Amino acid sequence: MSIISATKDLEGQSGLVSVKGEDIIFLGTDSSSSIILLHTLDSVFYTTGTLKYWTRVLNASGYTFYLADRNNSINIHNIVEINSLLKVAYFERERTKDSKYCTMSKSGIKKVCQLVGELNPSVVFN
Repeated sequence: MSIISATKDLEGQSGLVSVKGEDIIFLGTDSSSSIILLHTLDSVFYTTGTLKYWTRVLNASGYTFYLADRNNSINIHNIVEINSLLKVAYFERERTKDSKYCTMSKSGIKKVCQLVGELNPSVVFN
């Protein structure tokens, strides 16, 4: 289990909190800043760096993240459903209007589907 130090707010006023690597469903970024958003099922946390950097760090720590598009890196093991038409991955079987999803590029979804087939065969494809 890996722990990442992050903050609960963008400005860091809340101080540091610990985020478990396995709880991260995907990483996001605002391409205009060096802030990384660590998405869990119920929260968003903030840290600095680049998407490529954090993808490499997490993969070197035993996780399987993939750069699904230029703004998102997805945790392959947390995907439960993929909608190929919309090019999105879902992380909960029972979705609500607040459920999180991760977008993927055309080339990204091909590789994600391949990785999911190898590592997470219980994923539903629509």
